[in-house]
Amino acid sequence: IQPLILRKSIAYDMWTVLARMYGRKKRVLRTYQIKRSIYSLKQGDLSVASFFVALKTKWEELDYHVNDDWHCGSDHALYWDKEWMDWTFIFLGGLRDEFESIRSQILNCDEIPGIEEVYAWVESEEQRRQVMHIDSSHGSSPSAFVSRASGTGQRSVRRWSHCNKLGHSVDFCWDIHPEKRLVRGRPPSSRRGSSVPDSSQGSSSTVEKSKLSSDQIKELQAYISRLTTTQEETSTSEGAKLTQALVATSDQ
Repeated sequence: IQPLILRKSIAYDMWTVLARMYGRKKRVLRTYQIKRSIYSLKQGDLSVASFFVALKTKWEELDYHVNDDWHCGSDHALYWDKEWMDWTFIFLGGLRDEFESIRSQILNCDEIPGIEEVYAWVESEEQRRQVMHIDSSHGSSPSAFVSRASGTGQRSVRRWSHCNKLGHSVDFCWDIHPEKRLVRGRPPSSRRGSSVPDSSQGSSSTVEKSKLSSDQIKELQAYISRLTTTQEETSTSEGAKLTQALVATSDQ
C-alpha cells in the first residue's frame, strides 16, 4: 500500500485512492465472511464465557462494516430489537446439548430476555454443573465412605509358623506360653498366682472345678423352694430344673 499513496501530496488524495481500491466491494465481501463465521460458530470445547466473547467480537466487527442510513428513529430502534433477538437465537443455538434444559426455559418465556441476561442464565447453569461434578468426583456416597474406612486402620495379619495359626506371633502363642491365655476376660493365670505347668507335662493346664459344700447346697434349695411359691408355673418348672442340677452336682 505504501508505494501507491506515498507520493500523494495531501491526505485526502491518499484516502480517495484507498477508498477506490478497498471500497464497497471489499466491504461486502468482508460482511459475508463475518456473517458466515457467526452462523457456523459453535461452542464445542469452549466455556460459555469464551463462546460468548467470540460471538460478541464477530458482532462488533460486523457492525463496523455495515453502515445503514436511517431516516426515522423508530425504524432504527425496531431494527436493533430484531438484531438483538437474532443474536440471542444464535447464541442459544451454538451451545452444547448439555444446556438443552436452560435453553428450553429461556425459549418458553413469554418475553425473550436480552442477550446479556440470557448469557448470565447460561453461565450460572455452567457453574452449577461444575460444582455438581466436583462433588460427585469426591465420592460423597455412603458406599465410598465405607470403602475408605475399610481400607484404613487395618493391622497386618500375623501368622506363627509353629502352630500355623493367624492373628498372633511367637510371643502370643498359647501353645508355648499357656500362662498368657485369657479365660473369658479374666487376667492371665500367672497373675492369679496359679502355678505354671512344667514344659515336660505338656502345653495344657488342668483347671479344677469349684464345688459347693453340702450346707451351701441346702441353703440354695431352700431359697429356690421359697421362690417357686410366688412364681408362675413356667418359673416353677425352671426352678425345679435348677434344683435337679444342683442335686446332681452334690452327688458327684
